[in-house]
Amino acid sequence: MRAKLWLAGGLLVAVGGFALSWTRGQERPQVSAPTSRPGGVQPASYATPENRPPARDLSKLSPLQQQMFLSAQRGSEWIYRANGTQGRFLHGYLPALKAPMQGDHFLRQAGAAFALARAARTMGDERYAARATQAVLALLGETATDPKEPTVRSTILPSAAISRMGAAGLLVLAIHELPAPQPDVLDQAEQLCSYIRKQQRTDGSLACGDDTGVADDPGSMSEYPGLALHGLARSQRLRPASWKLDVLKKAVAFYHPWWKAHRSIAFVQSQTAAYTEAFLLTKENPFAACVTDMNDWLCGMQYDHFDPRHPLWEGGFMSWADGKPVAGPPDVGSAASAECLVEASRVARATADLARYRRYSEAVERCLQFVTTLQYTDANTTHFAPWYKPTLLGAFYASEQDGNLRIDYTQHAICAMVQYLQYVTKVQ
Repeated sequence: MRAKLWLAGGLLVAVGGFALSWTRGQERPQVSAPTSRPGGVQPASYATPENRPPARDLSKLSPLQQQMFLSAQRGSEWIYRANGTQGRFLHGYLPALKAPMQGDHFLRQAGAAFALARAARTMGDERYAARATQAVLALLGETATDPKEPTVRSTILPSAAISRMGAAGLLVLAIHELPAPQPDVLDQAEQLCSYIRKQQRTDGSLACGDDTGVADDPGSMSEYPGLALHGLARSQRLRPASWKLDVLKKAVAFYHPWWKAHRSIAFVQSQTAAYTEAFLLTKENPFAACVTDMNDWLCGMQYDHFDPRHPLWEGGFMSWADGKPVAGPPDVGSAASAECLVEASRVARATADLARYRRYSEAVERCLQFVTTLQYTDANTTHFAPWYKPTLLGAFYASEQDGNLRIDYTQHAICAMVQYLQYVTKVQ
């Protein structure tokens, strides 16, 4: 939905760019005096040239590559501005109501930190790295070691409130995506990895709850183990340990057959990156076989041809329910499918499978062009007041019929575009 309302009310842009408060009447907003952020990082103003991302020479890129780079950069700027003084990101925003979205979630906070750290690596922006580091430190402050096992760390909240395993995986990912993580932070990441190790059962599956003896529901199995395994695989590059690869080998032996009996898009989106990293580390076929099986199937879920009845659907992905595809308007969740297809293309490249590499990379490009239609830009925000537009610019919204913002929408779009630029087009 692109709201057709002229917005009234005053906007106070506070430290970090998104701490918003509203005043009565029709006055223009006043900007508060800047105050220090943790670690000495100063608040950024969207309109201040010196706080914009460093310029890049895009002349050597194709038009599509330029589009992806600029879209990812705009999204990264929004995530950057959405991070507040305490290291937390604004969870979401309702443009039509000029109000923050209610609720918050540790996994989405960790995912936003991961996306900003990934953008910092590819775009070479020190501001992103500094703010991602502050976000990681804030999230680590919500974890603690096990009193009985000091080498094991997890979130303070119980698994009834949050998936500790998923949280551990995403936080490990965010830490290892930082351009230069400090040794003490890497030590805490290892403690989170030890928690993930504890969750593995003898059959290779990972328990989604605290009690490894309790069976997991299919929804949790489709989402959380993949995050944990991806974090574990990513940590192997900086802190190698043979037990991490053992966990991954046992996991793929369990989850590949399980997926064949319980197919879902969420599972593919969650697990592909883990087994891609594992394959690139080990070159062992079970990892590659799982990645290609899942992503061959995923490609069949894409709207890959122009349909004059639904011209805006091309490139997006249909949904899956009750064991069958469900045709309907695609949404920003398609960005997560683009993410895993980029990972699958890395496997296809490494195995010299040209046909699959072409299929996956073309699917990624179609999808990312669809995703860019769900981003607030100068062109599609002319109906908003000029002083209000920086609140929205760069963010990705839910769908063509829903203009609301949530940090994970922009997280997945950034991650997919950055990975595409780094691994498919080889933009450095």
